[in-house]
Amino acid sequence: MTPAQCPRSPSALPSHRHGGRDGVPTRCGGADDYNIDYAGCRRSSRPSKRPSFFKVVHETRADREVMAAIKRSKLEKQHMNLDYGSLVEVPTVYATEAEFRDPVTLWSKYSHLGEKFGAVKVVPPSGWRGVCPLDTGRLKFKIREQQLHKLSSGKVTPVFAKRSPYSQGFSHPAYEWDCAQMQGADSALKLKLFGRDTVSNEEVERMYWRIVKSGTTSLAVTYGADLNVYSSEFEKYLVDVSGTEHESDVWNLRNLPKCPGSLLRYLDQVIPGVNSPWLYIGMAMTSFCWHTEDNYFGAVNYHHWGAPKIWYVIPPRKAGRLEAFLRNYVASEGEDFAVYSLKVQVPPDVLIANGIPVCRIVQRENEFVLAWPRAFHSGMNVGYNCNEACNIVTTSWIPMGYQSLLNYKYNRSTCVPFYTLVMGGVGNYREYVAEDLSHMINALTILLLQEMNERTVGEYRRVQMYLHLAESDAFDVQSFMDKLCPLGFNAKGFVSAFQLMCSKDDDEFLRGCTLLSSAWMKDCDLCDTPTFASCLICLHCNCTVCVTCQSFHPCECKTRMVLYRYPLLAFHRMISILKGAYRSMSGAIWRPKSAHITLPTIASLAALDKGAFFSIVGLLKAQKSRPKAIAAKRPRKSASDKSTSWSDIDCLSTTDDCLSYSSSSDSSIPAVGWESSWFDDLRGAVDRWQENAGVTPPAGASRYGEIALKEPYSLSDDTFARYDDVRVLATVTKVTARYLMLSFEENCAYVAEGVSA
Repeated sequence: MTPAQCPRSPSALPSHRHGGRDGVPTRCGGADDYNIDYAGCRRSSRPSKRPSFFKVVHETRADREVMAAIKRSKLEKQHMNLDYGSLVEVPTVYATEAEFRDPVTLWSKYSHLGEKFGAVKVVPPSGWRGVCPLDTGRLKFKIREQQLHKLSSGKVTPVFAKRSPYSQGFSHPAYEWDCAQMQGADSALKLKLFGRDTVSNEEVERMYWRIVKSGTTSLAVTYGADLNVYSSEFEKYLVDVSGTEHESDVWNLRNLPKCPGSLLRYLDQVIPGVNSPWLYIGMAMTSFCWHTEDNYFGAVNYHHWGAPKIWYVIPPRKAGRLEAFLRNYVASEGEDFAVYSLKVQVPPDVLIANGIPVCRIVQRENEFVLAWPRAFHSGMNVGYNCNEACNIVTTSWIPMGYQSLLNYKYNRSTCVPFYTLVMGGVGNYREYVAEDLSHMINALTILLLQEMNERTVGEYRRVQMYLHLAESDAFDVQSFMDKLCPLGFNAKGFVSAFQLMCSKDDDEFLRGCTLLSSAWMKDCDLCDTPTFASCLICLHCNCTVCVTCQSFHPCECKTRMVLYRYPLLAFHRMISILKGAYRSMSGAIWRPKSAHITLPTIASLAALDKGAFFSIVGLLKAQKSRPKAIAAKRPRKSASDKSTSWSDIDCLSTTDDCLSYSSSSDSSIPAVGWESSWFDDLRGAVDRWQENAGVTPPAGASRYGEIALKEPYSLSDDTFARYDDVRVLATVTKVTARYLMLSFEENCAYVAEGVSA
């Protein structure tokens, strides 16, 4: 298959969008609990990857810029002369010492206010003060230039101009500034605009919106935004808090994402701005445009020092209305540009006139702002100041997180896979209360029903992921992976996780499930949804699609297969464990809110799992019942070759000691006699990867090129009916390795390098 045929290439893909409004696919829904139905169903710098083939061009229509201008003019006619200070202020919580001990408890206590207004302001108890993590007296940082007159209206002159100014609202000069320069620029700007450097909040606010709305008054301001505090770039500026109370303080934003009750605490990967804070050094009129947090996370922002920051917040229940408004407001850039670009600023009076409520916050020194999931917010700085921000994810976020999974479909990637976070809570369910478990059960039920339906709809062969590690002479999996990802990949840990899922002990089982959820996963090449549980692949091309997009896979060959991470029974077992804990905690039986939802029986799921071409349970059973079969088919090896004892296999599913994994146990599967040449296709891909180091491939292409897998597969015959065939483990290892290779390529670019531990 040529690169032009890959789904990332628009010419190879369907010309219609598989889904409805807001990116919700018509064949994939959610739970009634989440105001959707069950029928099927990374602070990321990732660019929006919405496939262009979903845009239908109508040649007879007027120019898109003209259409956008007409829509926009209708919206802008509805405005008012607004006194911004008269906007409804979000509630201010003066936290007590007891409330302030636990961020998640405080969050939960005031959730009714956060959901109503979109945010709350929290004033810490008397005597508490945060510590700025960087020495701002020495700090040097890259800056972002904001052209205010291009942030809102983006009026094009002439109206038929083909390059929209929206994309020109920000620039990133290569040079660095320090805080003294930022403070000087702040004073100079105020002198220029107001004739003095002491200006009221209201004066700066009015001037900001006047310039933004005018679209003609040219003004550029400079912002030190999204400074990755704990990266190697700023390591020399870190303030040493060792031995102080702040080091372990839960309101230290380095600790807050990992506080008890936050699902981010189980995330091993460091994602700047999400579970590792960003710092902001601002000046007058620097701003942030309308947006929600990634994955609709909650946000925590602390004001260290300086002039106030003014926020504008829209309650989560009105998010859909704002999104519809924004799609019309900047339709010339594509309907979802304004929703996800973080580059469009709309004045509050225009929103209010169009029926969208806007609340206001004036955040001062030593004050927190907590923004709720899917609460759109924007804002601006009144003067020179410093703020720090991170995300928080409680279990109450799970329904909203699932909604983000649906809304992002076809529009943008997630910064953290939704189910990876859910699984962190599942694996540590004893730390939560019954209400928390209910959210997890709902999410897993959706996943189980979706996977059960979609894995069988196309009647493709089903193959479970696995890496066989006992044939290091022919193909050393660990060494091979080490060449690709400098962040490291533990092949033995990956295999151990699959084997832990075979344990009869619930804790061991859940540990295996949780470990697998944190392993790299690839996004669907069509809709950008993480392929958490399964995907559809073939042996001829790199194309990897989620099971809901399987009918759009471009290759129609006979080697197409569903490659899955979890057997269906694993989801059922997880749900059963959580339901048992829920009953123990609450004294009640968990039931879905919809009477139409029924979990499939164990027998039906077992039958589907048993029908897989390859599964680890099937492999273990086959080897347990026929321990000599593979040895009989294995080519002669030298006397120095060693293989793992069969006793490991005999006790694998019942003895915990066998699952603790040590170097001596290898993969618990004996050597089977591979040919080194079988893996030349993968080695060739690595060679191309290294040759293309530093080269950015074209959109839709890979640094590996197409990884077409050749021998030893033979899926057209009965190979996979015999687990004792040496080609079985080789083929499964190859397709799993390729999946991981493509996942590494997609994800490694978004992981912070050099992050301090």
